[in-house]
Amino acid sequence: MSARICVTTLINSMNNWKFCYKIPLLNASLSQESATLAMNCINKQDHLKPSTDMLHRYVAEAWESPFVASFMGGRASLYAIVEVLGLQAGDQVLLPAFTCQAVANAFSFHGIEIIFVDIELETFGMDAAAARKAVTPRCKALLLQYTFGAVCRDTDALCALAREHGLAIIEDCAHATGGAYKTDKLGTLGDIAFFSSERSKMVNTIHGGWVITRDPRLGERLAAVHAAATEPDEAYVRALLRTLCQEWVSLQNLKGQPLPPEWRDMPAIPPSSKVPQMQPAELSGLFTPQYRWKMPACIAAILLQQLQSLPRLLERRRAGAAHWLEWAARSGVRHAAAIDGAEPTWLRFPILVDAETKRNPAAFSEKLGCEIGVWFTTPMHPQPLMLPDCPNGMYASAHCVNLPTWLPEEAGAGAGI
Repeated sequence: MSARICVTTLINSMNNWKFCYKIPLLNASLSQESATLAMNCINKQDHLKPSTDMLHRYVAEAWESPFVASFMGGRASLYAIVEVLGLQAGDQVLLPAFTCQAVANAFSFHGIEIIFVDIELETFGMDAAAARKAVTPRCKALLLQYTFGAVCRDTDALCALAREHGLAIIEDCAHATGGAYKTDKLGTLGDIAFFSSERSKMVNTIHGGWVITRDPRLGERLAAVHAAATEPDEAYVRALLRTLCQEWVSLQNLKGQPLPPEWRDMPAIPPSSKVPQMQPAELSGLFTPQYRWKMPACIAAILLQQLQSLPRLLERRRAGAAHWLEWAARSGVRHAAAIDGAEPTWLRFPILVDAETKRNPAAFSEKLGCEIGVWFTTPMHPQPLMLPDCPNGMYASAHCVNLPTWLPEEAGAGAGI
């Protein structure tokens, strides 16, 4: 199978497949129920105070992990994990050479030295052989990242390596909420795990995240870190809730679906008033307060609502991935694989294309009728980073694009893929 395929070949293999609207990558799974709850939260936040405890209890039961804490982002959750594990400035951590800056920031803000480890191109996860060569006496932790919701090809070998060298296993489940491997849910294979509810993830509160662990010692520290965290100010929370409402309205407009009467007169939010995916300071590698924020009750209420619908969300994503898998098989397109025993979430469907298509995906996007994701353009997206010792990470950065898996329900039979 070719490692790359040009965009012309991809387009010619599509059998004139067209969606009824251009499929977005962000906010696609937002529901009216979530938007309505967000609007209610704007007006009536006080009555939701028990929601955080309810969220924690729900997560603890669903993941069979008794120790849970929620924060105002996946990045804030990982920042908290660094403190829970007691990592110190000068310690080292192993990260896959195909990740995002928000992950790296959570470590670098603590003075932790990052060792980037090359990936494999079957599931875009860390390569175990490369990880073994990268371990040093100062290494204290290994990040097991489930990129695009795929279970890493070398999951077993990476866990064994970490145990052999006494490294803490941090599971990055930001893309993989609800996934499983063999008989275990993702997030329960290592020592501690974090999840994300950012707008590009399986569940969506615009920003948000949570941490789980089964280790009583780590659980006690997690509770202390959560207690010491501060809540975001009211202005930020209101801006986030308004952003969620506006994104749902925009999604309805994209689909050409009429708004309920109570939503028709909602004023549009100027782009400058929306909560961004990353703050400008973060992109400059500067610390921002959100890395120390816990999740307020109103956001916890929305997250709880969505987690209760997770089986349906997973079913829809996996159905979308099945369509792309059939299309990719016919087209000879190299794509991520599901290893034996894995139940991926398929947050996105990653494929390898020619470098020019990744640099300029507009024509490909127009022909497929969907947005084209470019996670990740560098080994530490979006910051320029050259890692000659990580050739697969560099190759994926130049050639891997990803397709949305939240497809219109009418795209099933007759979609032509």
